Amino acid sequence: MNFFFWVLLNLGVPIIGPIFTLVLVAPAHGWRVAKALIAGSVKDGQLFWCAIGMFASAVYEAVTALARGSGEAPVLAYYVVGLCVAAFTCSSLVMSGLVNTHYERTKAQASPRNKPFADGAFSRVEIGMSILFACAAAIILAFLHVHLN
Repeated sequence: MNFFFWVLLNLGVPIIGPIFTLVLVAPAHGWRVAKALIAGSVKDGQLFWCAIGMFASAVYEAVTALARGSGEAPVLAYYVVGLCVAAFTCSSLVMSGLVNTHYERTKAQASPRNKPFADGAFSRVEIGMSILFACAAAIILAFLHVHLN
């Protein structure tokens, strides 16, 4: 039962919690609005932020095991480096997507033929990468927690 609550708090709350909260909008405003809000939160790269937090938690798990004197020190050191690189990659992708969105909005405002505001959506590749990074972070964090504790 302890592992269930750990998964619920460390994986369910950051990933499923915000989406579930947006679903609660449906009774008041309808499913169409709720679906648009859920899609908007995913398209704007919010899952990258979840992935960054979960990578940081996984680094904490690995560093804690290193401090306890785990016999797997070389492997854990590689995990720490890899997780830090993955978190930095997520933050770089968020920054890149936001800069591209800002550039598209500026370009749309400058051009009289276009509508005044661009959508500002991330590309499908960025959305897919955010889902991939969030899933990878969740799996790695759960694996390290189970394996090291």
